[in-house]
Amino acid sequence: MSLKTDYLQGANGFTAQMADVFAQGQAYVIANLATLTTELQTNAAKGVKSFKVTLLSPFEPSNLRLKGLHMQTYFSGISAGLMAQEIYNYEVTIALNTSDNVDTKVDLNFSF
Repeated sequence: MSLKTDYLQGANGFTAQMADVFAQGQAYVIANLATLTTELQTNAAKGVKSFKVTLLSPFEPSNLRLKGLHMQTYFSGISAGLMAQEIYNYEVTIALNTSDNVDTKVDLNFSF
């Protein structure tokens, strides 16, 4: 094994860590299904086609706030979770909301 292999594939390697971050993004959607359902139905009933849903993200906020590969991988997992619910990338954009110094949130900007 080379040092690069250790970095990428070791027990705590980058690849394994990013796979976990991606899975956490998918789980985030599942954990927030009830809230998302309510928000989507409420806005649909009003006839609103573009709206934002902001949700608290307790998963590794300090790493997400770095706005690097960790955040991008997490957002990819969120996108995959939303796609499993038939909401596609052209219908939602995902943004990190760091307006609060304590809580880290994710903005889901829907446009139908």
